[in-house]
Amino acid sequence: MINLLVIVVAAEEEAPPNPVIPVENEIVWAAIFFFALWAMMKFVLLPPIQRAMDERSSTIQSGKDAADAATSALGSARRDHEATLAEARAEANAILAGARAAADERRAALQAEADTEIAEMRRSAQAEIDQARAEALSGMRGDVSSLAVGAAQIVLGRDLDAGNQQSVIDQALSAD
Repeated sequence: MINLLVIVVAAEEEAPPNPVIPVENEIVWAAIFFFALWAMMKFVLLPPIQRAMDERSSTIQSGKDAADAATSALGSARRDHEATLAEARAEANAILAGARAAADERRAALQAEADTEIAEMRRSAQAEIDQARAEALSGMRGDVSSLAVGAAQIVLGRDLDAGNQQSVIDQALSAD
């Protein structure tokens, strides 16, 4: 019987508490503090953080929009600049072509004028040469005829008429 009594007493003794499963009053208090902390985070602490994140996001977005606008403005400004530069180059090329054409015309006119002057100088020089040659030939004919008449007089030993002999000498010189 004692054995039975020991078993009954042992069964009546409480078993030691389980360390994994909390006690019921701890569960209630934990739930109260959890919901209080959740409400404080949701309604007190989270809104300023959310506002700061929204402001930062909007600032970043406005910066991106401004950068996109600046990029598109830069692209259009670059296209305008390139178009203006192309027009300026075309105008410069047209001016240069006009200047070259005018210079070529001026050079051709000066060349033609110089060629005309050179041809005139050649004609006048040729005329002077021809006149000098004619004068030299006429002077030479007179000298040659007087020498020929003098030589013939010495060879023949008599006086010859220079006027009669002049026509014979002129025919002989003209034959060459």
